[in-house]
Amino acid sequence: MIKFDTFYIQCPRCKSWMEGHLLISSMVNQSILYSDGKILNDGFITENQKMIVCPACSHWSWVEKYEEPYISKIKPKETFYTWNSWRFYGAHSVSNKGKMALVNHYRNFLNNGNYNIDQEIYFRRLMWWAFNDFVRNRHQINIESYTSKEMSFKVWYRNRKKIMEGIELFDKCREHFNENLRILIDLYKLRYTPDDEEYESVNLEIIEIYRQLGDFENAQHLLDQNTRRTHFISTIEKKVEERDDLVFVVSG
Repeated sequence: MIKFDTFYIQCPRCKSWMEGHLLISSMVNQSILYSDGKILNDGFITENQKMIVCPACSHWSWVEKYEEPYISKIKPKETFYTWNSWRFYGAHSVSNKGKMALVNHYRNFLNNGNYNIDQEIYFRRLMWWAFNDFVRNRHQINIESYTSKEMSFKVWYRNRKKIMEGIELFDKCREHFNENLRILIDLYKLRYTPDDEEYESVNLEIIEIYRQLGDFENAQHLLDQNTRRTHFISTIEKKVEERDDLVFVVSG
């Protein structure tokens, strides 16, 4: 059973309260890791939402860490907005329209805000994930998803139609997808040095970004310089060799 820690956060402008939840990691049944770094625990994204838009007054609030005094564990006496009303800005991320709405939210934040480099990396990384969500589960269009009894024919057919529509939307957005990734690479190179603890993991992410850009030469060049050998690196090497530029499941 999925369990959450419940918290409450108050809008600094209109003082409305919002209810939120943090997944309890010890109660997670299944984790899925994707090649773009997105992790789903029992279907829930692990990245905390740092930009919150108040559903009452649309005020933007940046919350770096979900700690007091920014959040409270005490349930307010006043009426509060539920998690779904502000989580992912109300976008229904299961539908293709919701996925596009989430992409547009990140674009809006980037176009209308003044952020430091870490904040811009946060938005661009999540926009990368949001674009990839259109094609993330494309393996489910295979007939094996039905014949293996993973889902009924009716569910498989409906899901296949939605995924095919998502693939079409992804292709239409490819120019914006590529532009975001090119900027993200520049930000990573500017932000991190070999002295940083995150440098190695960021370097792997840059390799994956080059692969998803279809820049297989740069991806292979960085792979050749990497002395580590892991399942993830081996799979990237295989994808580069196959000229496959789409996100894939690493584990789970």
